[in-house]
This record gives sequence, C-alpha cells and structure tokens, in this order.
Amino acid sequence: MERTGAVTLVGAGCGRDLITVKGLCALQQADVVVYDDLIDKNLLLETRPECERIYVGKRMGKHSHSQEEIHVLLALKVREGKQVVRLKGGDSFVFGRGGEEILYLQKKGIAYEVIPGVTSAVAVPGHGGIPVTHRGMARSVTIVTGHSASGEEENYKALAALDGTLVFLMGLGRIGEITQALMAAGKGPDTPAAILSKGYDADEKRIDGRLSDIAGKAAQARTPAVLVVGEVAALKLAQTLRRELDGVSVTVTGTEAFVKKAVRLFGGLGAQATGLPCLRVVPEPENIPDSLTGFDWLVFTSANGVEIFFRDLFRKKTDLRRLAPFRFACIGPGTAAKLSEYGIYADFQPDLFTASKLGEGLASRLLAGERALILRAREGAGALTAELEKAGGPGGISFEDVAIYHTEAIGERIEGALVETDYIVFGSARGVEAFFRKGDLSDRTRPVCIGPQTAKAFEKVRPGKSPSGEEKDGEESCLIPRQYTVEGIAAAIIQDRKKGGYPDLYAR
Repeated sequence: MERTGAVTLVGAGCGRDLITVKGLCALQQADVVVYDDLIDKNLLLETRPECERIYVGKRMGKHSHSQEEIHVLLALKVREGKQVVRLKGGDSFVFGRGGEEILYLQKKGIAYEVIPGVTSAVAVPGHGGIPVTHRGMARSVTIVTGHSASGEEENYKALAALDGTLVFLMGLGRIGEITQALMAAGKGPDTPAAILSKGYDADEKRIDGRLSDIAGKAAQARTPAVLVVGEVAALKLAQTLRRELDGVSVTVTGTEAFVKKAVRLFGGLGAQATGLPCLRVVPEPENIPDSLTGFDWLVFTSANGVEIFFRDLFRKKTDLRRLAPFRFACIGPGTAAKLSEYGIYADFQPDLFTASKLGEGLASRLLAGERALILRAREGAGALTAELEKAGGPGGISFEDVAIYHTEAIGERIEGALVETDYIVFGSARGVEAFFRKGDLSDRTRPVCIGPQTAKAFEKVRPGKSPSGEEKDGEESCLIPRQYTVEGIAAAIIQDRKKGGYPDLYAR
C-alpha cells in the first residue's frame, strides 16, 4: 500500500523540556524534521537514527531558507510519502509564521496537524517570577511583536489604554522607541516594567525598572529577551527550589546515546545541558558469530555493544532462552544497566570500570577449558585482550575478540563551534578526537573526561596548565570522576562547583 505523507506543525516550546508530550511523540516518529533556530537542539536527540534533519533557521536577518523555500520543501517531502515534523520555537502561531505554512499546505491539499507549543510570552515571564495575569492586578494580557516585517506601527494609544499586561517579544533593539511611544500615548512613567533576558538559559537574567527607566537598563540584557509592562511586573514569584547544578552550563559530546543520557541527567540536576554529538555508531552485526556454541562467557565493553548484539538476535528470531548457559561480563554499570533491560544481569563487573580491570577480573574467573566471546567496538583499547593473553601461563586464556561496531566522526553540529559553557564532557578518547577536528573550547570552559584514557587523548590535542602556569598531564588538567560513569561525571562537577571550580584553568 502506498504510504501517504503529512505535515505535523509542532511548537517546540521556549526552553528545555517545554515541548508537549504529544509534540514529543510526533518528533520521535518523524521521517523528516524541518527545524528552526530558536529551539532546544537537544530535541533532535529524540528523533530516530534514520530521521532526516533539515535546518531552515532565520536569525538576525540571516536566513538559511526563505519562507517560500520552506513551503516547497515541506511539500516535496510529503510527496515522497514522508511524515514531516515542522518544528518551530515556542508556539507556531505566536509570531512564528505557522499560519502562512498552514495556508500553503491547504492550498496544495496536503494533510496536516497542528500541535501547539508553550509560548515565551507566558512561560519566560512566569519562569522569571512574573505571572502575566493576577487577581486584582491584571485581568488580561496582550502580546505584541517588538518588530514588524511590514514596518507597520503599533497602535500605542490603544495599548497604553489597556489595564492588563503588555508583553513585547523580539523588542530589545527597539525598547527605547516602545517605552517612549507608550508614555507619549498616556501610559504612566511609573508603571512597573521588566526585561527577562535569555529565559531558561544558565545565564538568564531579570532586569526590573519602570516604564521611564527600563530602556536605560537594557544594555544589561541579551537576546532573546521579553519586555513585560504592567503592575504584575512588580511581582517576584520565581521558584525557590534549588538544585545542585542550577545556573551551570554543560556541553556533552560523544555518541547520541551517551549524549542523550547525560543531557537528561544534568538537566534533571538543574544544569543547562547542551548535547553536541560528534560520533556515529555504525553496527557491524555481520561479525557476530552465527552460533555461540563453544563459548561460556559473553563480554561487553559498552552499552552500544549490548544493544547491537540483542538487536541481531531479534533479527535472527533467536529464542533468548538459548542464552541460559552463558555468563555475562560488563565493563561498568552503564553497560550492565543496558544488559538488564533485556532481563539479564551481569555475572561480573570490575570495581574500577576500565578495560584492563575487566580483563584482569575475567581472567581470574574463567575456569579451565572455558572460552570467552568479547563483543566490542573496533576502536576498543587492547588492554582487555592484553590482560587475557598474559593470564594463565603460555597458552593464555581462550577467547575470541569480535568487533561488532565502529564509530565515525560527525560534524553536523560542531562545524566551527566554539564551546563557551562552564563544562564540556568527553565520554571517550574517540569523542575527544572527533570534537577537536572541527570544534574548540573557550578559555572559561573546563573539560571533564570520563576516565584516564580519555584524559590522555584530550592532553594530546589540548595540553593543559594549572592556574600557576605549571604544565600538567592530561589526568590532572581534566576533571576526572571517581567513577567512570555519567553519574560519576555529574558528582565530580557538583563537587567542583562546591570548591569554586577553575574557570581560568586554560587561559592562554
């Protein structure tokens, strides 16, 4: 049966985790995502691996695609039978030109659905402690664009006469004109006003004032910004709940699976977490033996290996009860957790999550005549097999070492990137190499490496120094967690913040 394409217009919300459940479901099922600039880029991690992602952002007068080109692109992908998600920041119909796109789809007879989003006009003031309506203070809210593509002037006389709240979006560059026009039209100069700068960002800021002086304070703000005018702007109802990483920005590199897990964890701790995938996992299931007969242990060095192995079993329609005779070894808790998702719990996991410790512990557990099948990345370190080879005398331990996937460097989101967050996380040595092919760090960004091998790789491309200027090796210049896991990384960053961190560690 021929597949019929359609477009789902999804409002992405205006900050992390503010997409609706229905919008997220549509994103996870999409064949194509056509996305704008002002969205949380972590949402792209929710798409399927085979989903095509097309950037059509417009910002500061720079357009990657014209509006007409976007219309044609949507129609083209639908005619290919694709389920297309048009992902727009905030809500698509609040100064988002979503209406124009729907009118085009109607004209072309293309099926579509609209999933609303959380608009910054309500969410950003609310997050900053300003309710746009409040009993006895404001019974209405009016949302106004701070600039108009047509150049038409707002009816400031009508706006000034309103008793409710005025919310101006995209108006930071014209804030002086806006406030002067409101006062000239009769709005009281003592009317409370506030600018909410970079809402839902680690360096978000609220700037309070009056209609008469708020423009003079605008230099403290950065775009995107929201201007609120009205009695509610005097309220301060911001949240009092505090989390360990509130106000901290963290960038995570690595494979999409690693990045996605880390971003979720850091976000839950209050951080502004940004995913920057730089590695693609390429499965090589053809290397998995058709028969596992003759093996006693199955050994995994990553969650990726576990997933690829079981995906291949399912493809072959293998009954999982056939795995009952085997024992399983995993390099660490992340790999063991992935294994447990398939109902199997590791028989061995080393206390220190390194390849050499896995090999050392495995060598001491294999009985005479037993054989291990190692399923890992092609680029995996040789420390595991080296420990097995030197164990058990001249003959060593019996094992087969099989590469069931490899990683490729990708630069889709790294091209020319200068990371300026508080911390950048590297989950592997390969990730370090891939990131620095096209990216770099600002002087204030502190690197966090998941383990010593990753730290050594970092040192090769970015030699570190202590605050006194003394040269240090990679293990000292990078922040390394006690436990080589995502959770260990989070604990290390929290501890580092308590100590005050080292923002100038890499100042040249």
